[in-house]
Amino acid sequence: MKYWKRYFLIAGILALASELYWNAFVPGFRISTSVILLPVLLMTVGKNLSTFKTCTITGLFIVIFRSIWGSSGIAEISNMVLLLIPNAVFYICYGIVFSLLIPNKHTASYRMLLTTLFFGDFFSNVMELCIFESHEAQAFTLWNFIVLALIALFRSLLSGLFLIAEDQYRSLLKKEEHENRYRRLFLMTTALKNEIYFMKKNSEEIESVMGNAYKLYEKLSDMEDIPEDMKRMSLAIARDVHEIKKDYIRIIQGIEAEITEEFDEKRMSFQDLLNILEATTHHLLEHRLVNIQLDFHCSDNFVTTEHYELMAILKNIVNNAIEAIEGANKKGGHGTICLSEMLDESVYEFKITDDGPGISPRHLPNIFKMGYSTKFDYKTGNIYRGVGLYGVKGTVEEKFGGTIQVESELGKGTTFTIRIPAKSLKEV
Repeated sequence: MKYWKRYFLIAGILALASELYWNAFVPGFRISTSVILLPVLLMTVGKNLSTFKTCTITGLFIVIFRSIWGSSGIAEISNMVLLLIPNAVFYICYGIVFSLLIPNKHTASYRMLLTTLFFGDFFSNVMELCIFESHEAQAFTLWNFIVLALIALFRSLLSGLFLIAEDQYRSLLKKEEHENRYRRLFLMTTALKNEIYFMKKNSEEIESVMGNAYKLYEKLSDMEDIPEDMKRMSLAIARDVHEIKKDYIRIIQGIEAEITEEFDEKRMSFQDLLNILEATTHHLLEHRLVNIQLDFHCSDNFVTTEHYELMAILKNIVNNAIEAIEGANKKGGHGTICLSEMLDESVYEFKITDDGPGISPRHLPNIFKMGYSTKFDYKTGNIYRGVGLYGVKGTVEEKFGGTIQVESELGKGTTFTIRIPAKSLKEV
């Protein structure tokens, strides 16, 4: 059923376009704009439809449409239909030529397509004009051939330009869609790798808990006055913690395997990373009731294999700045976030500055502590888990051997300064 809707949609569009025309040679012979649109619709809306059937339905539809449009009564409609039959012949011939020369519209080259458009237009016009001139008892001349060939060439070139433009537009859309998917996948991988970092740290703590539980069992076993059920309980705790650790490791391995299979990006330049961060931040701001300007600047570009961790660090601090400006509703939700990068001798320095409400002296010493958070979700009533800046500090210091400092003043804003040795980031 959906295919029939397409057939009639194409026929309706071409019937309307056929009313833009000029008469040539003999009365009733029209040169219309519909023939320019016909191949465009065949190669787009009607790409999965039968070309011959599309052209035949279009020809009959146009005859009926013109008959009703140009007549004043039912009696006159039948006469108009007979007079306009040659118009239908044009579309039927066009469908035959197009189907023979291009049996598969999905694999047709532009060269073959343009050739088909020319010969389809020219041959169909010749057939239609022959029928008209036979009725008028006129001879077909060489001049008729030349004019029809020029008309076919002109309309074919216009149709070809439209099809090339449409193809380029689709390519741009695919490229944009691919880039958006690439950004989403990269950010998802970044978030998962950040979570894996914490899970691996927790697995070390689980190992410590398991060891202490087993040591407790050994000590209790050496004591004669301890009930046997307590000894068995301490051993069961050690065994259960060991099972939890194994499940934890399996989860980590499963996530890492999926990440590696889905997004295997080994290295990335910092400029590309910054572009992704800027684009996704702009997308995030579209859904916020704030007007925040971003000023991201890369002074010394470099290629790194540690792009996931670096993105997690910068994204976390930038998002915190957005939430701070939004929460304070400063200047009606207006603000600026600046991110700059520079190479200072053998150390990369990243500065993230915002003109938000700032951090109070009471909170400032605690912002890097695990579990500490001043953010509150008013929709769910949950307090944020407070691992963001704690994780940032851990990654900067433990992973990269760098430092992170924060300066803030109430009412004026906050600046985070991250310094990481170039050897920890830059690929040799």
